[in-house]
Amino acid sequence: MSMKYTEKDIHIFDDLVPNSLQEALTAMVSRPIWEYGWRSNVRRDRFCFWHAHFAGGNINSRKSCEDELMNRTDAKAFADLWNLLKQGPLQNHVPLRAYANSHTYGVEGYVHTDNDDTENYFSTIYYAHPVWNRNWSGETVFYAEDGRNILKSVYPHPGRLVSFPGSIPHCAHSPSRDCADLRISIVLKTHIL
Repeated sequence: MSMKYTEKDIHIFDDLVPNSLQEALTAMVSRPIWEYGWRSNVRRDRFCFWHAHFAGGNINSRKSCEDELMNRTDAKAFADLWNLLKQGPLQNHVPLRAYANSHTYGVEGYVHTDNDDTENYFSTIYYAHPVWNRNWSGETVFYAEDGRNILKSVYPHPGRLVSFPGSIPHCAHSPSRDCADLRISIVLKTHIL
C-alpha cells in the first residue's frame, strides 16, 4: 500500500518565532484560560483534555477567522504569531480556527485527523510551554496510512512549530509521570487560498 504522505510533508521550524513573541505566547497561555472536557473526536474519544478557544468555527468551517483573531485583545500574541506565519510558511493560507490544547500526566490524546481534505487543509502546532525535559515524553506522533508505522515523532521543544496536512493521522502523547508541568500546544488550522 503506497502512502499518501511521507515524513517530508511534516515541516519543523525551530528558529522562526523570536524570543519576545515566545515569551508573550507563554504568558498568554499561563493565564486561567483552560476548560477541561475537550475531545478531538466527540463520538469516539473516551477521555478529555484541556482546551482554550480563541477564534474560528468548527471542523467544517471554511470561513476566515482572521478578523476575529485580530480583534481579541486577550490574544494579541496569537495574532502576532499568525502575522509572522502568514509572511512565511503559511503564506497564501487563510486561518480557520485558533485555539490551544493542554495535556498533563495521564491525559492522553487519541490518533485522529484534523480534516479529510487531502490537499488544502493544514494544521500548525506551536509548543508554548517555557521548558521541556526529554524525560517528560509528550511527543506529537504522526502515523502512516497503514496504521502500523510511524512517519515521524516530533519532540515538543519550547518555541518549536510543526506544520502538516491535516489529513495525516497524528496524536499528542501525554507527559510522563516525571512532568509536573502542562504540555501546551497552540494550534492554528488553515486552508490554502
